[in-house]
Amino acid sequence: MPFRRPRFVHGKILRNTGSGIFYRMEVAIPEPLSFVPGQFAMVSGWPGNDPLLPRPLAIFRSGGTRGKGTVEFVYKVVGRGTALLSGLHGGDPLALTLPLGHGFEFPGEDRSWWLVGGGVGFSTVFPAAAALDAQRSDFEIFLGARTRDQLPPGDWIPGGAIPGRVHLCTDDGTAGFFGSVTAALRERLDRWKPSGKGRLAILACGPREMLKTVAEAALPLDVRVQVSLESHMACGFGVCWGCVTEVREGGKAVYRRVCKEGPVFDAREVVW
Repeated sequence: MPFRRPRFVHGKILRNTGSGIFYRMEVAIPEPLSFVPGQFAMVSGWPGNDPLLPRPLAIFRSGGTRGKGTVEFVYKVVGRGTALLSGLHGGDPLALTLPLGHGFEFPGEDRSWWLVGGGVGFSTVFPAAAALDAQRSDFEIFLGARTRDQLPPGDWIPGGAIPGRVHLCTDDGTAGFFGSVTAALRERLDRWKPSGKGRLAILACGPREMLKTVAEAALPLDVRVQVSLESHMACGFGVCWGCVTEVREGGKAVYRRVCKEGPVFDAREVVW
């Protein structure tokens, strides 16, 4: 039976390969894992205690058979911790705490879904796309990057073979829409009209300014928006209160932990 509640496990790397600026790591774990898209893991695999803290990585995929499990992560080298992770190889040990955080919610009512990923934010929205694809739900994907070489490989995109489903956006125009992913989203919203599929919902992950722009464009149209916030984390399970963000609850501003109450929040509640 796959485990769903957070636990600390020892894993062993099966593969850790680079593709452009991204790395994709598959890890063998003792038991199969069940996770909600948007949840993450705290990961470490370097010898000694430097750096001291593990790194948060979005859970990209899980699998397993015969009581054994696998989990996959996609990451980009942005600092010392991820640089050390990128140097690990098949057979190397890894320490993980997972699954952590509050993921995306998928209401039961029929609706269309748009998934927006900026930069490495696609690693959070692709699992949601895979879940929607398995349900045969109606969805579109918007991917933004500075240039073509910073987009994910096409064969990583769930359901990406369907024409018109994936909207690539680059700031320099080297692939797809010439401009930001939020500019492409605004143009698509201008053409959008409610259909028989019901109301529209947006799931987004990327830089905070991108998420703010997505919310400002969609919320006035009565579109439900869920955003996955990025934050530096220390513990990953809410003890240290080092990753708080301001949200509105009951008409007043309060602080909530990105690692515990998040990383996914209703965009209407976030104080931008």
